[in-house]
Amino acid sequence: MRSKVYFEEEQKLDAWWVKLGVVLLLAVSLGPVYYGLIKQIVYGIPWGDKPMPNTGFIILGIVLTLLMAAVTFLILGSKLNTSVRHDGIHLSFFPFFKARVIAKERIEKFEVRKYKPLMEYGGYGLRYSLRNGKAYNMKGNTGLQLYLVDSKKLLIGTQRPDALRRAMEKMMSDQ
Repeated sequence: MRSKVYFEEEQKLDAWWVKLGVVLLLAVSLGPVYYGLIKQIVYGIPWGDKPMPNTGFIILGIVLTLLMAAVTFLILGSKLNTSVRHDGIHLSFFPFFKARVIAKERIEKFEVRKYKPLMEYGGYGLRYSLRNGKAYNMKGNTGLQLYLVDSKKLLIGTQRPDALRRAMEKMMSDQ
């Protein structure tokens, strides 16, 4: 039997500045290589003082393109799914991990709070800080701060703080 769901949220890195950053990263990393490939292979003009052989240049272009496609997928394809259910908090962070459960018995206390992603955790994504513990965050500056019975801390970012607070209160009070 599937446990009752009090809250569900899916977050993606979809801010305009993230997309702009990806485009700039692709332009800076692939632009010069493609320029050199076109200049050397299409027009027959050696690129640089010590030009790479055409075969090596083509392999470099392919490898770099595949690498940047993977980086783009990791950035734009990442999703943080959070659900609060009767038995605890269910998390998945695609493509890094799926189906982690924080049982409600492990939660000593919680609060929904504002935080500073860069100052407290070094940015967004899967983060760890010696002082503040782990963070799973995608955007914004509001999160569910969990204080676990083993003295560990975990922050889960949210775009719906009030709904998450109500769901946590309901889950923690359920028998």
